[in-house]
Amino acid sequence: MTILIQANTGCNLGCTYCYEEPDRKYTQAEIDAEYDIDRIIGRLEQFEEKYSEDEIPGLHGGEPLLMAEDDIERIFEWIYENYNLEERDRYAKIQTNGTLLTDRHVEIFEKYRVRVGISCDGPAGLNDKRVARGEVDGEMRDVTGSMTERTLDAIDRLKKTEIPVGLIIVLTHQNAGTDERLEKLLEWMDDLTRHGIYGHYNPAIPFEDVQEDDSLSPERIKEVFLQSWEWMKQEPHREWGPMTQYQDNLLGLELANCINTKCDPFNPSGAKVIKGNGATSGCGKTWSGVGDGGQFLQGDSAGNEYDRTEERYKMLKQTPGPHTEGEPDQGGCKGCRYWNLCQGGCPASGIGYEYRNRTRRCPAKYALYEAIEQDMRSMFPGIRLVTDAPWDAPLADDAVRDQLDIKPFAGMHHGQSSGPSIRGGAHDEPDVEATPDRVREE
Repeated sequence: MTILIQANTGCNLGCTYCYEEPDRKYTQAEIDAEYDIDRIIGRLEQFEEKYSEDEIPGLHGGEPLLMAEDDIERIFEWIYENYNLEERDRYAKIQTNGTLLTDRHVEIFEKYRVRVGISCDGPAGLNDKRVARGEVDGEMRDVTGSMTERTLDAIDRLKKTEIPVGLIIVLTHQNAGTDERLEKLLEWMDDLTRHGIYGHYNPAIPFEDVQEDDSLSPERIKEVFLQSWEWMKQEPHREWGPMTQYQDNLLGLELANCINTKCDPFNPSGAKVIKGNGATSGCGKTWSGVGDGGQFLQGDSAGNEYDRTEERYKMLKQTPGPHTEGEPDQGGCKGCRYWNLCQGGCPASGIGYEYRNRTRRCPAKYALYEAIEQDMRSMFPGIRLVTDAPWDAPLADDAVRDQLDIKPFAGMHHGQSSGPSIRGGAHDEPDVEATPDRVREE
């Protein structure tokens, strides 16, 4: 999981779907007054001793490039030295909209092994929900178009370096609400992947009373996911999440995203957040998902330990859902063949704004897993996937720790030309032998 430094800088954009809107600052004076670099370093030192060396800190937002360049360098130099990034061939990370990128930032990222995540929802026209206002000829005007160009320029600039770059695309009506817009988005993504730049989708979450609802319906997200999977299969250079992650999940390689793993929505361990004054908090999505619409203190400074609590997931596993035979759907996941790959999804996206329910994206996630599984079994007859084990076998925890080995290709042999599908033959019943020994013994 991740340690995030969110230095209370706010943001220079006003994305209409942003769950951090209540925390946004607008002037440089406000930004400079909101963080204390010594307290941030002090909390980093505490976290280094307390948590795994694999939880490498990174800068997050708001917009972290609003911090002073000297402070950004001090943070990344500290991470580089204390986490031995060069020796371990690892990277720190920053997530930015890219509009404020300077030559010095690029130098810092190259020098201290920083992976850069760019938040951008597409080219001009598709990125318009990332709203920007600025002073033009003495008047405040909409400058969203010019800020989009800055972001695209930053991506082009980083392409020419050795800095690893990835993108987060928030799916909204603006960039994926119609097939025409999605086609334009995929064309843009094709050019990125040709240059070795990959990323993933984050469907916008409709938080009531916090921001505009620009979110897609569950059925539309399903259509976008399935069309994107077909797009990805057409060219070998195309990779994008969640499609690539779902392939790994089915093979038992890892649960690569926090939304597929367990967390305490009131004290989530997936994002251990260091605020600008050295206080701690948790995943920003939970501020609105279980809080009051604004941030609330979590973690060490609030006297609460970050947690991977089991309660929500035990309930979801026992509560009937759409794939529970003979029982009405009550918002749970009982009997779902993809339980070990999803576990109900992010609590902040629960049906009806209720974190104890499964994610409202369930139709999209199920359909995408099903499509990928069918294609994998068609291409590799005899392949063994996580879904060959009983649905309720406790496999997910091992996958999170990268200790799950289902030997996916052990059942294949030379000359095999056909095999079972997920809707017939050997896969009508779970393959108990495919379940790792540790799980079968429990």
